[in-house]
Amino acid sequence: MEKKTNYNWMRNSGLGDFDDMDVVNSLGLDPKHAYSPSINKAALDAAKTRSLQEHIRLGYSKDEAQKLTDFYMDDAISQIKSAEERTGKKFL
Repeated sequence: MEKKTNYNWMRNSGLGDFDDMDVVNSLGLDPKHAYSPSINKAALDAAKTRSLQEHIRLGYSKDEAQKLTDFYMDDAISQIKSAEERTGKKFL
């Protein structure tokens, strides 16, 4: 069996032993992103969509939901960029 290369930033920065298919399944991504450098961008896009939908479901206005989503996405991107600096690897 061919060993596949995982590209998800959490695994590659030492934050967990997550297989790319775990990320695909948990976020409902197209499986084509597994074992591909595109997984991290696809995961961020899916998380952004889910965050916005969830904030609206919780009763926030679209504007409030967008601001909250942007805040959380900025934080996530910052964490990924920090992991890039720490590991010397490119995730986004």
